[in-house]
Amino acid sequence: MTFRILLFVGVLVSSMRPALAWDSVGHMIVAQIAWDQLTPEAKAGVEEALGRFNEKKASDRTAEDAPYDFVTAACWMDDIRSMQDRYDFGPWHYVNFPFNLEGLPEPEAAEGPNVIWGIQRCMDLMTGRAEDQGIDRDQAMVMLLHLVGDIHQPLHTTNRGGDLGGNLVTVRNMKLSREEEMFGKKRGGSLHGFWDSSYRRGFREGGAMVLYEMPIYDGRKPAAGHLAAMEIVRREASALQEKHPGLGASLLDDPAAWAHESHAIGYEKGYGKLIRISPTGTLVKVDEHYVNTAREAAEQRLVLAGNRMAALINRHFAPPGAAAADNGAMKE
Repeated sequence: MTFRILLFVGVLVSSMRPALAWDSVGHMIVAQIAWDQLTPEAKAGVEEALGRFNEKKASDRTAEDAPYDFVTAACWMDDIRSMQDRYDFGPWHYVNFPFNLEGLPEPEAAEGPNVIWGIQRCMDLMTGRAEDQGIDRDQAMVMLLHLVGDIHQPLHTTNRGGDLGGNLVTVRNMKLSREEEMFGKKRGGSLHGFWDSSYRRGFREGGAMVLYEMPIYDGRKPAAGHLAAMEIVRREASALQEKHPGLGASLLDDPAAWAHESHAIGYEKGYGKLIRISPTGTLVKVDEHYVNTAREAAEQRLVLAGNRMAALINRHFAPPGAAAADNGAMKE
């Protein structure tokens, strides 16, 4: 009897997953900030595109799952990571610029696929400048919603000594969230994971802990699970826009420049202020200044990503005359 109960619990837990953010809630905050700024024409165009997208991807979802809307669609590229037989976009999420101890380099991205290449590819597919049998215009828009968020996360563009953007670095005093504990993590978390959730972490009781938890949802129904977090998403998106006003949509057509911005933050604030425990730097600690600095930087990156995404989507769905005028006004 005991074995059967434990087996049931194990199956239940394996079918559940946390609502990921820059992780999922972070990606949805970016999309919510963008949605709040979309024009009526852009919102109408987005709704039509998502209607077609949901219809074409219906076979990917269980009957109990919800369709994607603009905000939850920003999570789609993470939701399909387990479907590698149908989708293989792993390298699209990041670019590995090197960390240089002698000073901040001005790296150039290698040929794709990477997040810089991926964003440009999606924009080309949306506008008809390129074609891809596996990715139509509607899917390209959904992918763009995610990739614009990814490229603004500093450790999606920074790599030190082959540590996979901090994934191989353990933060000893990173307090695990409820969902991390549920999935069996014992002690600490990765530096990359810290930055994925850095916008909602504070320094308490000697470690970096989340300031609010995220909903746990059934991994077989991701879109419905994301909807359960919408109250948090709207609250945080509104608060961040009020806290960080005036972050412009400059460099609108230059994802490489966005990556260099993120890399500079990853170089200076991500790696530069860590407290090493092991000589190799694979085991580190963070202090209160590090956590607070990271949270402030991450908040600004979320807002900037949302603003830039709104500008891209508004321009794409603008009437031809308005699009031409806006294109000249938005680029710096």
